[in-house]
Amino acid sequence: MSDDKFNNYLFKQYVANKISRRKFMGTLAAAGVTAGVINGLTAQRAQAATPKKGGRLVVGIESAQAQDSLDPTKYFSTSNIQMGYAVHDNLVNRDANLQPQPWLATSWESNADASSWVFDLRQGVTFHDGSDFAAEDVIYSMKRHYREGSEAPSKSFMSQIKDIVKLGEHQVRFDLVAPNADFPMILSDTRVQVTKRDLEDFTGTPPGTGPFKVVEFTPGSRYVMARNENYWGDDGPYVDELEFVGIADNTARINALIAGDINVLLQLDQKATRLIDNSGIGYVIDAPSGAFINLAMMLDREPTNNADFRQAMKYAVDREGIRDNILKGLGSIGNDHPIAPIDPYYNSNIPQRQYDPDKARFHIKKAGLENTPIDIYGSDVAGTGALASAQHLQQSAKAGGINLNVINPPSDSFWSAVWIQKPMVTSGWDPRPVPDLIFSIAFSNTSSWNETLWSNDRFEKLLVEARSVTDFAKRKEMYDEMQMMLHDDGGHITLGFRNFVDAARNEVQGITPHGSGPLGFYQMQRTAWIDE
Repeated sequence: MSDDKFNNYLFKQYVANKISRRKFMGTLAAAGVTAGVINGLTAQRAQAATPKKGGRLVVGIESAQAQDSLDPTKYFSTSNIQMGYAVHDNLVNRDANLQPQPWLATSWESNADASSWVFDLRQGVTFHDGSDFAAEDVIYSMKRHYREGSEAPSKSFMSQIKDIVKLGEHQVRFDLVAPNADFPMILSDTRVQVTKRDLEDFTGTPPGTGPFKVVEFTPGSRYVMARNENYWGDDGPYVDELEFVGIADNTARINALIAGDINVLLQLDQKATRLIDNSGIGYVIDAPSGAFINLAMMLDREPTNNADFRQAMKYAVDREGIRDNILKGLGSIGNDHPIAPIDPYYNSNIPQRQYDPDKARFHIKKAGLENTPIDIYGSDVAGTGALASAQHLQQSAKAGGINLNVINPPSDSFWSAVWIQKPMVTSGWDPRPVPDLIFSIAFSNTSSWNETLWSNDRFEKLLVEARSVTDFAKRKEMYDEMQMMLHDDGGHITLGFRNFVDAARNEVQGITPHGSGPLGFYQMQRTAWIDE
């Protein structure tokens, strides 16, 4: 039997549940089949098998925090976004090619210069309380992001909306302040979800249109949801009950997966991928992406307001070491701006900043801080590998005369007491499909989530102007300049672009890796099913 025929035979046996996942993978590995091919076949298996309804899915998340909310304008963390996707839907989703996909909106069309967009809305959709989804819900929930007094991080890019007009019960028009050819992708942002008109109190059991109804949502404690039997989609949900459990310690979270206390693990420590692969109890979900972990140095306080100190820190990072030793090769190095090398808008003309202890020492001496103890706050709440990256930086910086003291703060207070509070903190961001989104939310001086307090008038001017440019080459020139500004003067250090790496037990099927976010771009709760 040829290798291809044998592999096909083995795959059919695996799909039919006649052999275990462990035997399937082990047999192929022994035959010399690469890990990439094996992972591709296991993903196909999830698509080939017939989903089953029933069962309970328990997801281990990095932390349960007091500020967790089901209000999309207040999502803080990756796990909070994951929970939000169980309850709410976007107007626009993203497909496997990272292109806009109809969701609660079935279609859209712009005027000639893309300054006005008409969206047709899905009919027959109901909220969990039985009320009908219609245009008023879209108008109200979208305006919550940019209305006066809003503190939503999305306000920085949603403020480009001048008005939303109801054209019918299931049709709305967005009038923009200036043209934006990428506007449908803006509405696919992880926080731009539709909620019920007039809903302001999201405590208790707030209704959404999503695949799960809230049973209990106690911030910092317990999160339980039940399947929405009236969900409008035709591809799930399948499990009866969904629970999110906060387990801050990486090792404890992995042990919980191995022991069967949880079925799915959000944000697997990259160092544990081989452990999961060899355990026989589960599998790794790996999706290359533009997500990154970074160091945020605030520009308004000492010592990070010193330009020479920031330059010293940028030269003190062993980027290749972080990629190889912390991310275990599941990612790529960065160049101190948020656009990934895989992004078509990446500025490849900026010289790659290298680890250079001599230059680091030169600048730290100019800053008058050679060998002075300086605190750096590192936490995996910001992204798996962030704490280890801070510790790696602590060691590489010594050769440049930089004395870093790594502090690992309590996970449940990281976002409230550390992030945008302390001068130098590890952070992390999911990828955005267009540069406008990450520039707007993380670097614009109009954003409450501008974690370095970067402010540059030229940057702000380009940010607004680029939205109306439909010519790719011209727009790229503008984004290239913005990347150069951040690289040269900003308080952002890209520690590494990381793949989305999660894990699940063998009984969990239906999770497809997606470059826009973890666990299938947060769609896992809708698509996953239990195969027992």
